[in-house]
Amino acid sequence: RVVDTITFAIQGMTCANCAVTIERVLGKLSGVSSCAVNFGMEQATVEYDRQSLQDAHIQQAIANAGFGAVPLTDQGIPEVDLDALHQAQQQALLRRFWVGAIISTILMIGGFPMMTGWSLPFVPEWMGNHWFHLVLTTPVQFWCGGLFYQRAYKAVKRGSADMNTLVVLGTSAAYGYSVVATVYPQLFLNQGVMPAVYYESAAMIITLILLGRVLEGRAKKQTADAIQALKGLQADPARLLKNGEEVEV
Repeated sequence: RVVDTITFAIQGMTCANCAVTIERVLGKLSGVSSCAVNFGMEQATVEYDRQSLQDAHIQQAIANAGFGAVPLTDQGIPEVDLDALHQAQQQALLRRFWVGAIISTILMIGGFPMMTGWSLPFVPEWMGNHWFHLVLTTPVQFWCGGLFYQRAYKAVKRGSADMNTLVVLGTSAAYGYSVVATVYPQLFLNQGVMPAVYYESAAMIITLILLGRVLEGRAKKQTADAIQALKGLQADPARLLKNGEEVEV
């Protein structure tokens, strides 16, 4: 048996539970003796039997769990430019956020008279049309919120649930109910109930959580940079007094 150690830089972790999830997934791999995931540093260190498990298998298991993994060299240097990768991920999140923010604002303005019962002279009647809200909300639900659907699906495949599962369930319920009320309003009118829609709620929830992800990604990057700067202050050699003699270690 040949025990080896490898460290991966992890992308996509959004909470401490993500680190626990990765540890649980890797712990189930045959050949892995130990695994430690550092959420702040966004790294996973794995001890494994090289004769029964390859680096690529570990990397694939992390990917199947919904996270990215980049191997680090013995000097802690990643095989790809992590700063560029992080910047690209942040830009992608920002694009989704701004699309969601603009559409959510339009939906909130258009639905304000219906929600409050107050008529606003500067809000045209067509902005409150349910079909108009359906058309605007659909890209927010499935493009801006696509990241949540992908990760929720992978969580279900693992037989678990996480925050993405909660977001998908909540927004899909609001969106799906609103679609039924828009397409089949007679189902409600026949019962003497006016059909209500909650498109703006689904869009706003997704938008606000995307904003949280953007801010979180920025904070984690600053934390990781600060930790790396502290590690750079460490002294490489030290003098140890052993048996009355100084030994450099």
